[in-house]
Amino acid sequence: MQNVQARRDFRRSYEARTRFWHVAIVSTFFVVALGASSFLGAVMVIGSFRGETDGSELTADGRTGRMARPLSDGTFCRYIMFDNKTAQAVEDRIGRCDESKAKGKRRSTIFSWGGQ
Repeated sequence: MQNVQARRDFRRSYEARTRFWHVAIVSTFFVVALGASSFLGAVMVIGSFRGETDGSELTADGRTGRMARPLSDGTFCRYIMFDNKTAQAVEDRIGRCDESKAKGKRRSTIFSWGGQ
């Protein structure tokens, strides 16, 4: 009887240790996966904040161009940067369509006799 009780106690302790290690391994996996994805997400967000530019330094060397494609509302445009050297197009941002137009002196379209 003593032997049966000892085996039963040993088996219970063995199952408890096995269950503990299974839970520990699975929990460690999820903690590592969650931590890595949080770290990578933070790096990407910080990189996008640090990399905010208006594209002027990219177009300064004449290598890239910026195209505007109007959205369905007609007020906002999707800007696309095109690199002539690598032939790659990268979506830049969404902004108002009228911000890319030249802001200079407007000519009057009203006709007047005598050119005044």
